[in-house]
Amino acid sequence: MVARLLDEIGTDPPKEIRALIRLLGLAAQPDPYREFVSENSSGLPNYDARKSSLQDGYFQSHDFLQLLHACGDRKGTQTAALMPLLRRLIEWGLVVDQSMFGSLAFVDYRWSQARIALFVDLRAVDNILLGPSYVARKYRGSVPAVCVRRGEDEYTGTGFLATIRGGRKCVIVTAKHNVDYEEGVTFVGLNEPEGSVFNPINSKWVLHPKLDLALLEVECNETIAPIFPIGNPLVLTRTITLGYPRIATTDSPYLLAHGGELNAIVNTYHGEERLIISNVVAPGNSGGPVLDEAGLCLGVVVNSFETHHEGGIERANSAIPAKHVLDFIAPYCS
Repeated sequence: MVARLLDEIGTDPPKEIRALIRLLGLAAQPDPYREFVSENSSGLPNYDARKSSLQDGYFQSHDFLQLLHACGDRKGTQTAALMPLLRRLIEWGLVVDQSMFGSLAFVDYRWSQARIALFVDLRAVDNILLGPSYVARKYRGSVPAVCVRRGEDEYTGTGFLATIRGGRKCVIVTAKHNVDYEEGVTFVGLNEPEGSVFNPINSKWVLHPKLDLALLEVECNETIAPIFPIGNPLVLTRTITLGYPRIATTDSPYLLAHGGELNAIVNTYHGEERLIISNVVAPGNSGGPVLDEAGLCLGVVVNSFETHHEGGIERANSAIPAKHVLDFIAPYCS
């Protein structure tokens, strides 16, 4: 029920979402938050007695409403979605729920300032508030088609704009087999999803020496949201894939989003670690990101493992885990 409500909110975020994002941005900074509380909480019950704890990030439900109202336009705050949003913050660890301790709890809730600061740095606060449908829309402009030519034939793979936390530069990541010039592949260019423009610093892809990964150094507009390959892969995590699979009779590559889950983390005979995902992917998806609900990259789609048996063929879609992507791109993004 909460997930459906968040998906509906994500299509047209109300002003309360913007107010909550601003409130979280303040909560991540101890000094600005104390100043904000001092200026906007004097009307709260027992404020004088609770001033110190409020400034330190402890609050009750009615405090949450007051602080959110102060971050908005002060013309009224719709309360219907506030408790689902608060539960979402608790689920992601941005708020610590202390109400389970009953009468032993000094207050019901506390901001987790360090974790909020992390999600603010990763530009992911809006993602966890608004859900998977919003995440899929937000990163459409960050996932270009990788257009290549092999002989007389043209093909399309998928890439995505990636960086590291605190990084000053971004790169486009894709699967090496999409652009491997040693295999006779000629890189043609990137499309412009949602009007995004990626300007290669040089036209040559950097190929990973062992893994099916490649990167292209690019310059782009700061309004394009980069994807951070630091997601934590946990079995049964809800996953989102974005990519350009071939679609019969269509006039150009179209970005497809697909929801699924992470089914397993396995090792191959070749000693490679892979994620097994249930998302439907096909030729053209290779190089695309596997995101979690926060929009953090869990891995990169590369291929399917096939098992032939008497009843047919079983396919398991696989992705290279994000930790390997992070190690690969870090020297080029710092």
